[in-house]
Amino acid sequence: MAPSMSLPVMFKHLAMSTLVAAQVSLSFPGPSGFDVCKPTDCFDAKCAGTPVEFKGTKLQLSTWDGANYSLVGDIQAYSLVQDDFGIFLHGPLFRPAQRKANDVLPSVFVTGSLTDKIFKFDDFRFSGGDVSANMKTVASSPGPSTMYPIPPAYEGGPERLMVAEGNPFFLNPGNHTASMWRGGVQVIDEEKCTTIFPVNPLMSALGRVVNTVGCHDSGFCFFSVWKFYDDSLPMLLDDCLYWCKVNAINDPTTCIEVGIVEDDQGTPICHVNGKGGVHGFKIGKDDTSKSNVFDIFLLFTGQGTFDKGDSEVYKIQLQVDHLGGLDSKPKFVKTLSKAEWGTDLWKKTVEKPDHDVGVDHAWIDDDGKYVWVGTFRKQNNGVHMLEYDTGKLIHSVRGIADIIPGKYGYTSGLSGIGAYGKPGSYIALATCEEFGQQFLGGHSAFVLLDISKAPGNGSTIIV
Repeated sequence: MAPSMSLPVMFKHLAMSTLVAAQVSLSFPGPSGFDVCKPTDCFDAKCAGTPVEFKGTKLQLSTWDGANYSLVGDIQAYSLVQDDFGIFLHGPLFRPAQRKANDVLPSVFVTGSLTDKIFKFDDFRFSGGDVSANMKTVASSPGPSTMYPIPPAYEGGPERLMVAEGNPFFLNPGNHTASMWRGGVQVIDEEKCTTIFPVNPLMSALGRVVNTVGCHDSGFCFFSVWKFYDDSLPMLLDDCLYWCKVNAINDPTTCIEVGIVEDDQGTPICHVNGKGGVHGFKIGKDDTSKSNVFDIFLLFTGQGTFDKGDSEVYKIQLQVDHLGGLDSKPKFVKTLSKAEWGTDLWKKTVEKPDHDVGVDHAWIDDDGKYVWVGTFRKQNNGVHMLEYDTGKLIHSVRGIADIIPGKYGYTSGLSGIGAYGKPGSYIALATCEEFGQQFLGGHSAFVLLDISKAPGNGSTIIV
């Protein structure tokens, strides 16, 4: 979830929200944050949904030579704007296994963070120069951001969702309630929501603002606790990257062990002034030569602004052990190495320190060759293709800001299928608008980006 407002507006909104939350707490005694989370009848596909149409549009593809951008040409995209989206969309999640025979694209989820809703799109078809689909609201959730898929609880059942939730202002108006909870991680099925983080009883009642969730097949999940005003306002509780050893990776109901990830020097990976905290992350490839060792890309962001700010990206290598035997003392998660990654994107494409890119979330293509990174700040708002192994910046797709005329829209999440230059390959992009636009008829757009063909001539891309 990217920053969402200018500083003056942010301070005003924080004060107003705190006052409202205090008033609501007097009217609704006891922690009631869990009331917001509830699946709908559409969660297990038992509803018709609403036909929608993604309108064809063009974005711009540029190549980076190490010092400057050169425009390559237009790249095809399709954009959908709906009232139910509000101004904050996040966490797209393609589900290739749910693709039906005649579908142009597989099912994809996206979250409405301000409207406390989770949407699902399926039945994709080309319709002239547009793409038609079916839209369903599958769940209510307090400030949902990113999601991770969990297998069905039974044969033939619907896939479940592990959802990162976060609202630093406590008050969640979704699902016709006035519930108060800052967020956490919940697993949603067709009947209920199960909270697995935070595990501390007090923190569980109050909640923590969780932005990104991801799991590894070894049985460990990771959660980034991050607030958009990192480096802008004082924080009572630090924002950190947490690990969780779940009871069962295919049926997680609790964290049986939990802690803060430490770097290769043993320092907790938490917010640092001037660097921010871990906003988004993406679990990468396994090290086939070592047991339970894998990469994670960490995207650090600080300051709730759209120009200046803090951004850094690191690639770390982690090792996990179910018995906690990674050190002389019980240790379940250990960072083996840490290195800066993708430095041209966040050091060279804008003039630091006067400007910043604002790194957000990432997706690794199906070939494992490229990592796509979203950025939200005005000097280089878009989605960028970098080499997995080297971090070299290859291309940037820009023009997101102009999808809705007269509004500043920015990239706020991405998920993809396929790989650059391969037929049928797409990236789903969530976007947001600056806070305050909802009072002026503000909306956000859900965008499908075709990365299968070269700009201009429609031929397959050769890299």
